Amino acid sequence: MCGTPNYIAPEVLMRQPYGFEVDIWAVGIILYAMLYGKPPFESKDVKKTYQKIKTLDYYFPSDIEVSLEAKHLIK
Repeated sequence: MCGTPNYIAPEVLMRQPYGFEVDIWAVGIILYAMLYGKPPFESKDVKKTYQKIKTLDYYFPSDIEVSLEAKHLIK
């Protein structure tokens, strides 16, 4: 397994078979980071980041205005 921790898809993290969908996952992460200024699963501890990815533990910060369409695209 290789890559930047914040961009790893759950399938890769859990060592399951995967396809091009992991690239779409990364696009969502990049869009989130561009709109909010940080990746959605970022934490100070890599293990915690991985746990957040596995459980899809993220939120859209309420102090930054982003359209519903953009949020839908990210989801």
